[in-house]
Order: sequence, then structure tokens, then C-alpha cells
Amino acid sequence: MKSLKKYILLLLSCAALTVSADDFGGNISVELSKKLSKKVDISLEEEVRLTQNMSHFDRSATTLGADFKLLKKYLKAGVAYSALVYNETNYFLLDHRAIASLTGTAYAGNFEFSLRARYQATFLDESYGNSHKVNPKQIVRGKAEIEYDVAKIKLNPYISAEAYYEIAKQDCNRFKYSVGAKKKINKHNSVSVGFQLDDKLKSNNYYVLVGYGYKF
Repeated sequence: MKSLKKYILLLLSCAALTVSADDFGGNISVELSKKLSKKVDISLEEEVRLTQNMSHFDRSATTLGADFKLLKKYLKAGVAYSALVYNETNYFLLDHRAIASLTGTAYAGNFEFSLRARYQATFLDESYGNSHKVNPKQIVRGKAEIEYDVAKIKLNPYISAEAYYEIAKQDCNRFKYSVGAKKKINKHNSVSVGFQLDDKLKSNNYYVLVGYGYKF
């Protein structure tokens, strides 16, 4: 119970930090997933990002993906495709993204430690006179996460950090830090909530993270 109280205080501290952010927004997501076999899972996720103090629709991402267990619960690979819709001033842009990832996981008591390497290639929309020196935009992302299982109440608090390396610029120019919790309601339904600092070096943006998952 003491650890849970400390976790709640940490969440409140993150909320207080939003007053100094360059922008404050939210990421709202719904994910449907199904286990096809012991080694293959598929998922469909819809995510909406709000900015300007939650008043502006900034982007939506529709992602279809598959995960493949390579070494029981310790190593898995994933592939995915995302359709990204950006809300510009007078029009919408549609980008396409291909994703490949590899995730390793280790366990110690109620703790779960994971490291994920992800490669993504985003094919940028050049409509409306837009042009890009590099297309597709290629990024390698490395993410570390620690999760704790509070079995009695089916709650999983977590913290994570993620770095972005842009291949064309040969530069690590973006970092994301997140804290939150996942709550399993039953074998089909789960919810999550958290806070995220999106550090683009020149600006700091904070987001509230809200998610819902359904497993078939």
C-alpha cells in the first residue's frame, strides 16, 4: 500500500509539471487484439492526439500490427503499418509508416524489465506543394521500461524512457519519458492512464495518456 501511495504522488507531481510545458495535450487510444496461436498475436489500434491544452485535433494514427514470440515470453519481434492523418491549417496530410521491432524482456519477482528496438520508415505526403529532402524519414527508437505487478488489485505501474535517432541527420534529437499504470478489468478488458514528457530538445510537450484495450 505504501508503494501505491508513492506511485500516486509521482503521478500528481507529473501533472504539476505541465504548467511549465510549451504545450499540453492528450493521447487517447483504443486497441483490439487477438491471439492467433501460441506464438502470433495481431492488433488494430486507433490513436488520437490532442494539442493546445486539449483543444485541437493534431493527429490520428491507425495501426495494424503483428507480434511473433521468438523465445517464449523473453523475446518477440513485431511488424506494423500505420496510416497517419495530420491536421494542418487548411488541409489534412496522410503519411504512411512501416515499422519493425524487437523486444527483450526479463523478470525479477514482481518486476518486469523490457528493452525495445524499433525501426520506422515514414513515407511523407508531398501534396499541396510540400517537399522533403528525405523521404521516407527513417528513425531508430530505443525504449527501456520497468513495470511492477500489483497482483492483488491487477494493477501494473510502469515508467519508461525512449530515445529517437534520425538516420539522415545522424542525430538523437528526441526523448520521451512516461509514467503510468495499466489496469486489467477482466480477461478481455483493460485500461491505462499516464503522463508523458515529449522532449524535442527545442520544446517540451506534456501529454495525458488514456488507453483502452480489448482482447478477443
